[in-house]
Amino acid sequence: MLKNGMVSGNSNGEAGARVADMIDYMKTDEYMKKREPKPEPEAKKPLYMKSASEVGAGAVVEEMVEEDTELLELRARRMAMLKKKQEKTHELKKEGHGIYRDITEKDFLPEVTQTQFSLVHFYHEKFQRCQIMHDKLGAISKRVVQVKFMKIVAEEAPFFADKLGITVLPCIILFNNGVGVDKIQGFEGLSHGDDFPAVRLEARICQCFKLEMCSDALDEQALDD
Repeated sequence: MLKNGMVSGNSNGEAGARVADMIDYMKTDEYMKKREPKPEPEAKKPLYMKSASEVGAGAVVEEMVEEDTELLELRARRMAMLKKKQEKTHELKKEGHGIYRDITEKDFLPEVTQTQFSLVHFYHEKFQRCQIMHDKLGAISKRVVQVKFMKIVAEEAPFFADKLGITVLPCIILFNNGVGVDKIQGFEGLSHGDDFPAVRLEARICQCFKLEMCSDALDEQALDD
């Protein structure tokens, strides 16, 4: 220690002894262990990255239950939508949808005004192109159930043939709530020859009524394009 600006001999001896003791201690295993760096704590894994042994069976089961619940809810919503669609289809079929059938002139107005989407094919029994149109409309009517498909002999409905300006057969008139919204005369816009893929006519009908085509029809349309 300092005393009047001078260091005593006893102080030097004590300091030297402490330094020697410190050097000896630094050579011991105890000191070396204290100097070893401590390992960094392991980052916490998200639950989905951990194994069952890490998180415990209970946590894994809980996560699986949550996932199963979401899948069940999604499936339930889809089943509800499918059921609603089937019920709607059933109701439409009771009203004459899903088939292609003949009507008379007296049936014409009730048929086209009591449903939202409908079409009427004015035809002649002996025209070959009318027979081709029958085949196409018969197939489409089973796929596009939202639309009521009907046919009428043009000669037996002169009043409506005249009012609707029908001059070429076959002729299809499309109605939305009883109002004519489109007319297809002959194979206009469908073919330059004597035949055409039914999917072209189906696409024209669905576009007119802003309806989605079924997946089979879309596949056929892709091949046609």
